[in-house]
Amino acid sequence: MNENGRNEVKKVVGDSLENEVKKFANEFPYWIKYLANKILSGNEISQNDIDETYLYLLEDLGITEKTTRTEITLSGLHDNERDYYSNLMLSELENVEGVNALLEGQSIEFSPNLTIIYGSNGSGKSGYTRLLKNVFYSKSKEKILSNIYSTDIVKPVNANFIFKSEGNEISVSYNNNDHSIFEQFSVFDGKSAVKHIESKNEFEFKPAGLNFFGKFADALSHVEKKLNNEVTIKQQGTNINNLLMLFDGNSEVTEAIQAINTDKGFENLSKIASYTEKNTKEKESVQKKYEELQIASTKKDQEIRNLNTIKKLLLQVKQSVEKFNQYFSNEMFEKANQAIIECLEKEEIAKNEGVENFKTDNLNGIGTSEWKNFILSAEKFALLQENGNSHYPKNEDHCLFCQQKLSEPAQKLIINYRKFIESVSEKKAAELQNKLNKAKKLYDDLDFNLFPPNNILTNWLIENYPIELEIIKHSIEKQQILAEKICSDIQNKVVNEKVGVLIETNIFETIEIELEKSLTILNTGNQFKELERLRNSIINLEHKEKLSLHFPKFENYFNMQVWLNKASKANFPKQKITLKEKELSSKYFSENYVSIFNNECQKLNGDFGIEINRTSTAGKSYRQLRLKGKNPNTILSEGEQKVIATADFLAEMKLSEINRGIIFDDPVTSLDDKRKNEIATRLVEEAELRQVIIFTHDLVFVSNLLSKCEQQEAEFLCHWIENIDGKNPGAIYLNNAPSYEKDYKTSGKAQNYLNEAKKSNPQQREEKIKNGFAALRTSYEAQVVFGLFKGVVQRFNERVSIESLRKVYFTTELIDELLESYALCCRFMEGHSHSDKYSYKKPTIEDLNNEIKRFDEIKKKISSCKKNKS
Repeated sequence: MNENGRNEVKKVVGDSLENEVKKFANEFPYWIKYLANKILSGNEISQNDIDETYLYLLEDLGITEKTTRTEITLSGLHDNERDYYSNLMLSELENVEGVNALLEGQSIEFSPNLTIIYGSNGSGKSGYTRLLKNVFYSKSKEKILSNIYSTDIVKPVNANFIFKSEGNEISVSYNNNDHSIFEQFSVFDGKSAVKHIESKNEFEFKPAGLNFFGKFADALSHVEKKLNNEVTIKQQGTNINNLLMLFDGNSEVTEAIQAINTDKGFENLSKIASYTEKNTKEKESVQKKYEELQIASTKKDQEIRNLNTIKKLLLQVKQSVEKFNQYFSNEMFEKANQAIIECLEKEEIAKNEGVENFKTDNLNGIGTSEWKNFILSAEKFALLQENGNSHYPKNEDHCLFCQQKLSEPAQKLIINYRKFIESVSEKKAAELQNKLNKAKKLYDDLDFNLFPPNNILTNWLIENYPIELEIIKHSIEKQQILAEKICSDIQNKVVNEKVGVLIETNIFETIEIELEKSLTILNTGNQFKELERLRNSIINLEHKEKLSLHFPKFENYFNMQVWLNKASKANFPKQKITLKEKELSSKYFSENYVSIFNNECQKLNGDFGIEINRTSTAGKSYRQLRLKGKNPNTILSEGEQKVIATADFLAEMKLSEINRGIIFDDPVTSLDDKRKNEIATRLVEEAELRQVIIFTHDLVFVSNLLSKCEQQEAEFLCHWIENIDGKNPGAIYLNNAPSYEKDYKTSGKAQNYLNEAKKSNPQQREEKIKNGFAALRTSYEAQVVFGLFKGVVQRFNERVSIESLRKVYFTTELIDELLESYALCCRFMEGHSHSDKYSYKKPTIEDLNNEIKRFDEIKKKISSCKKNKS
């Protein structure tokens, strides 16, 4: 047992696990081992560590020269870089502000073992639970809402948490919610239960040796990302195609360039990279021979050049025709019509979505493009006033035109203008209009003048293929007319049916065949072969000269390829890490987890045959509950699901090395009385190991908890939370709840509050007095059960004590007096609505003292009735 009265949750990390982790890390090259040692030392991996690891990686890859290295001896396992507290308990929650509609000025004290906060639905339990879920570990964190019914200025969320550890008090604010102390408590509620049942969950709480793998894989990913970024940058530099563009034509040089990445490619390129004076003279000699031979074959050569020009021009026209055919098919026309229809539909939707809301008799043209452009321009101009930092308008802003201060309606109108312009339909309509504009421009830009007058190709076709030329021109004219119609339809957004017109391209193929025949005949002379040889020699020498001038570029390119090739050999063993984590997790952790989970299921009478499906990825382990291969929520009842989820949560907490407290929000919803009793038994048992805090509206469950505490002689606190007048949830009455009936048979509780009130300052005094009246009210309730009715029927007791009926006796006068006193207690305790007559009066010490005396007198009268009866 520790100083807080509960068994200590001890941390166990086996030496064998540590040795296996260190042995695993020791097998890697230096750069990986360096990173592993940083993690094993318990240090948080910084960017500087990533950069250092990266430099060692480059050295191990042979990209950079190795530096002097310090020998690495792997450190022993460290739990975590964060500091956690031992013997920790949550002592008090106070000064809660800005959370839902919770009443401010309240505080909750917590027992070292079990604390119960009881209240009906709507009493404010969920507000407190939501606050706790936001600071403590939870699978279902929720956004904290402000009081939507309050007209006051919304306060920011705040609360003060008071912890105790080793005899010291630690106060931590909600705004310091990244404090490590908050990681030592966990919250379980209905939404968390769903996550436990339906989702694949990471094993959050594992021995430090297993947590190593996830951090290790994550750190390696950062190094890999750094390497990939540099690879991307280098790949975006000069490539082989850029270098080849320096050379026009093919040669020995271009062949060597294309082979630069082969084994001896760069070496061979280096050998031909020099350009000497001898090469210059050789080029002059070859050039002279080429010119002499060229003169001799000028006439024939001229004819060949003309035909090659015709061939080239014909090919260009053919390509243009093929391009035209793509745009004048029936399918293309159908797409254009569909685009027009869709645009009209979206414009109509955008118009109906809001433009009618802005129409006024004072302005014309609302909803037009001019109106929209006016709003967009005003928006840009407004951003200039604030340097683009915030949206116009804000409070105190003035009109951009008349400089008059904007009224609230004017501000809302401008904001509504912006929302309308930014609406999805408006944007979609604009996008479709943009597509139509592009389509129109595409047809506008088509150049149908493929056969201009006095053009070389036109004249040649007129002379040699006049019929074919007219056929082609006629089809082009049809396409040009269609293009004008398409543009008109897009411009006016109208849909007309059109029939596609395609130009036959086989005419061009016939002409090309005849051209090739003519060129073959002309090229059979040997002088052309010699001219080609001389020309190739000139090109090769020119390329050689250009290579010598640009060789540094090729050298840089080659070095970059060497770097990339070495970098590609980098091995990031993430799969190996995942497999090792899975192996050790199964050996040292997950099997134990399964055993603990099954044990929890048995304790909760929830042995339904649930299996835990375990997977690993990126150095992390996950689990998913399965029943006959399916999610349990598809087979089990809602209550059975709650039991299984609770077992999974308790198993998770049991293996946590840092958890010191668990919080439950209505853990028995949808459970029958038998299940409630089983859950109560298990949680009271758990409260001997760690703090257990339970929020619940279920009186049967509260009774079960208190009964178990009584049987186990376990310490506990039970508070009452209430919604005052249905408007102020979160009112806390400490050590006061309907289930304390046996402790309220006398006025002792109320007397204790009276004594405390006498010693308190005015502000605390009023709170103590109100709690005294609340206690006194409960004492009256207990008198009804145990005094008037002699315990014949007790809450949560299945047996009715029939024999006690003989002792029951009371008078009408006694009942009237009891009811009057009970009503007075209710007025003073803030537990019920007050009439106007009493709403202004605050209870005093004298009021409480008088009512305690009255209670004692009534109790005596009840006892005397018993005596008279006997």
